Amino acid sequence: MARSAITVQSLSAYNSEGTVTKDAFDITNDHSIDVSSVEDNKLILFIETSDTKAATFSIKAGDYSDSSLGDLDITTGSAITQAVCLETSRFKDSDGLILIDIASTAGATGNLYAVEHA
Repeated sequence: MARSAITVQSLSAYNSEGTVTKDAFDITNDHSIDVSSVEDNKLILFIETSDTKAATFSIKAGDYSDSSLGDLDITTGSAITQAVCLETSRFKDSDGLILIDIASTAGATGNLYAVEHA
C-alpha cells in the first residue's frame, strides 16, 4: 500500500515568511517524506497531536552511513507539537524518501509537517 506523503515546506531564505501545509495523520498507511531535493540536514519534522491518545512515531533508519543508529521513536500522549531536526544520513533511503510508521491502538489524531530551513 502506498504511504501518505508529507509535503515539504521550504523556507529558503532568512527573514522570509512561509506557509505551512499540515498533513493529517494516516495511521493505516503510515507516511513518507520525499527529501530527494532537500539539502542534507536541513529538514525539521513537526508532530502535532490534537488529543491525548497515545501514539508512537517511528522514523525508520535509511540506507546511508548513520543508519546503524536505528530507528528514532517519538512517543506522544498529550495534545502537543513536537519538532525534530532530521539527519538525512540516518533516515534517508536510496530512493530519496524518509519513512515514518505510526502505531496507535487508541486512534490518535493530529498533523505532520516538514520544513526545509535555510
